[in-house]
Amino acid sequence: MLNIKLTGRKWNGARVPMCGFPIIHLDKHLKTLVQNHHRFVALCEEFPKYGSFGEKSFERRVTRIVTPGTLIDEPFLNTIENNYLLSIHFAADASSIGLAWTDVSTGELFSKKSHLHSLRDELARICPREVVLRPAASPSTHEATESMLKEEGVFFTSWQLETDNLLPADVESAAVSLLSTYLSKNLMENAPTLSNPRHEADSKMMHLDAHTIKSLEIKESTYAGGTKGSLVSVIKRTTTDSGTRLLARRLCGLTFIPIMYSLIPLP
Repeated sequence: MLNIKLTGRKWNGARVPMCGFPIIHLDKHLKTLVQNHHRFVALCEEFPKYGSFGEKSFERRVTRIVTPGTLIDEPFLNTIENNYLLSIHFAADASSIGLAWTDVSTGELFSKKSHLHSLRDELARICPREVVLRPAASPSTHEATESMLKEEGVFFTSWQLETDNLLPADVESAAVSLLSTYLSKNLMENAPTLSNPRHEADSKMMHLDAHTIKSLEIKESTYAGGTKGSLVSVIKRTTTDSGTRLLARRLCGLTFIPIMYSLIPLP
């Protein structure tokens, strides 16, 4: 996967196969493993340990698990899109779902209550890099959701909490709790302090569905491919990457602005 040379060393009369790379190349190989191959990478660091007689040794401990939705370094991030990590929590009867998503690099946190039939449109609008999916009570509902995520090309993880009985009854609050626990479990001491979630309501936003976003070529051009020729590329006047991401997000979720019209009688 990394296209690095395999080698070996003599140890205790035998040749031990091994491979490695300098630490300065860590970012490049993390991008290959996590973004291109959708692998989880555990980072282990050495910690000194002292015995009863003062002898020094080292032990290795996992300090962070890197996943597609928890990359926080700017070189990994797409200029146009936020690197969203989305959690989905199902109601017991699957009548509604709770959504919570965050960009770990900025600390923004959003939440919303939605329905299973609207999930495809929500995915097109949010464009998550990774989805944390709590298994639904109904196996058929869970399988249908997994099938949808595969069709949309979204990387997802089915994740069961150790303390499911402690989740809030409200699906939206449960999704936020699921997301927070997942970040703490993987990022450990590097986990960010999430802000209070911004609740999104359909009554205040005009959300575009998946078909409209693609047909209007808001973020990507259907003919040329990529961002060239898209609406974002035409009106982009931002000076920072975060500003470009904010612009793309605003175009896919337009706030209703009341407009007053005056009737002018025709001659």
